[in-house]
Order: sequence, then structure tokens, then C-alpha cells
Amino acid sequence: MKKFIYILMVGGLLSACTSYKNLYVPDTNYLERRNIETRVFDTTNTKDLLVASAQLLQDMDYTITESDMEIGLITATKDRKVGSTTGKVALTVLAALNKQDPVYEDKQKFYVSIVNTKANKHQIKTRVTFARIIYDNHGKITRIEKLDDPALYKEFFDKLAQSVFLTANNI
Repeated sequence: MKKFIYILMVGGLLSACTSYKNLYVPDTNYLERRNIETRVFDTTNTKDLLVASAQLLQDMDYTITESDMEIGLITATKDRKVGSTTGKVALTVLAALNKQDPVYEDKQKFYVSIVNTKANKHQIKTRVTFARIIYDNHGKITRIEKLDDPALYKEFFDKLAQSVFLTANNI
């Protein structure tokens, strides 16, 4: 028995010795994704940029969950339903015919974070990321995904540029 415990302890110690050399290796699309998520604005007023960002998020039905003017951060969320009622009814009927509990994707929660940093003396760099968590009808997470659609980011930054212009000119 002592030998077994000794082997377990040695095995545990050896397995704890791992290399952290490649702990974080960016994927091959990292630079492309970062370029899609980032825009530079010709302003030095971080506060106005954050206010414009917050107003845009609220216009997009997001609820601001956190904001910090000092570090240039905004996070927000919004809840949405997933799928059609017809599809959910069909799955429920099929499950009932098989005497099973129906399971289908029901809700999703979108997350967005915006970080502003100074690019140089005359510009501010804004980076935004979108993600979502999808839940089934029992409240279990079915998947978590980062939203990488370039059209989503382009639309967001186009609207943010308009919002920055309107905020800067008090319109």
C-alpha cells in the first residue's frame, strides 16, 4: 500500500511540472481579428468617446453593466430569444411522442466590451468585442461563442463614428 501511495505522489509531482513556454500562442487569425475589432478616432477626449459608445450601445438595446472613465472601459449585455416558436413546438411534439423531455435552444445573452486607449497624442484607439452565451430551455449553457462577423464590427464602428461626430458637435 505504501508503494502505491508513493507512486501516486511521484506521479502527481511529475504531472505538475509542465512547461509554460507555449501557454498563450495566438491563433493564425489573431492579427486579422484584432484589426476588425479596432478603430482609431481622431480625438483626445476619452470621455466623449465613452459617452458616444454608451449611447450607441443603449440604442442597440444593450444594458450597460460596467463603465469606468479612468481606464476607458464599458461592458454591456442584452438578452434575446433563440429560434422560432414553430421549431420549438415541433421539437416539443417530437419529444412527447418519444416520451422524452424536449431540449432546444431557448435564450441567448449577448456581451460586448469596449476598451479605449491612447494611440498617440491626437488619437484614441477603440477595441470592441462581441460574444454570446446560448442557453437551452432548462437553463443549461449549450454553447459560448465569440462573434467574429466583420459586418457586425463594421456596422458598429460606422454608427460609433456618427455618434462621436454628433456628441462632439452637441447635435
